[in-house]
Amino acid sequence: MEKPDLYIVGRFLDIIYKNGFPMKKTNIQMSLRLTYPRFKEYLQWMLEHQLVVETQDEEEKSERIMLTPKGIDSYRRLVDWISDTIGGVKF
Repeated sequence: MEKPDLYIVGRFLDIIYKNGFPMKKTNIQMSLRLTYPRFKEYLQWMLEHQLVVETQDEEEKSERIMLTPKGIDSYRRLVDWISDTIGGVKF
């Protein structure tokens, strides 16, 4: 993906940030309301840009997605910018 939709990136970051702990891919995908192939494109872009990392939940034997420090900083800056610029936007 060359140029992602910044609103979707903001929502992706917002969902994980507000959840407060690593999330299953399916839960993020369903919250974003994206098709799974499209979700995978965004996930790959987020991984490549080091905004999120995949972790392994040993108890459930499943992968989880969590924000990196760069992802947390990006969340704050991007979501604040979208909110300030567009106003009244709900993620």
